[in-house]
Amino acid sequence: MGSGNHTYRVFVSAALFICLGCAGNVAHAQVQDYVQAGIVKVVSGNVQLLRRDQPSAARVGDRVFSGDRVVTAEGGAIGITLRDDTLLSLGPKSNFLLEQYNFDTSSGEGNVAVRVVKGTLRYVTGLIGKHAPERQQVLTPTATIGIRGTDFIVEVADE
Repeated sequence: MGSGNHTYRVFVSAALFICLGCAGNVAHAQVQDYVQAGIVKVVSGNVQLLRRDQPSAARVGDRVFSGDRVVTAEGGAIGITLRDDTLLSLGPKSNFLLEQYNFDTSSGEGNVAVRVVKGTLRYVTGLIGKHAPERQQVLTPTATIGIRGTDFIVEVADE
């Protein structure tokens, strides 16, 4: 029974090591998901920033992360600058999601994916758009826009 018991301990130790390694990867993935994408530069009126479905009033200087949603009320507007100097401006009655944002400051490479559910978005490309315009994407309820220009406006009407 001695050698069988030893084999069992090795198996349990290996399983525990694998589980701890997985937990470390999950924790690392959660940290990676919340790397700062940008910062709020301008807020006018009532604007909500929702992170993990927890709303808070947007304020100048707030950090913006991949996965954040921005909702502007009637008369509300917000300006956000992303780390690659992409400029995002949302007008009144807008609902916007920063779906994905990655940017490597040393190489200038990255990608941006945003979703405009409703409202108005003005988008001015930054370094990602200058280096790789195909790595930018704006999604709407009815279309996906591949960005090739440097400054444009998207308007999604209420249904």
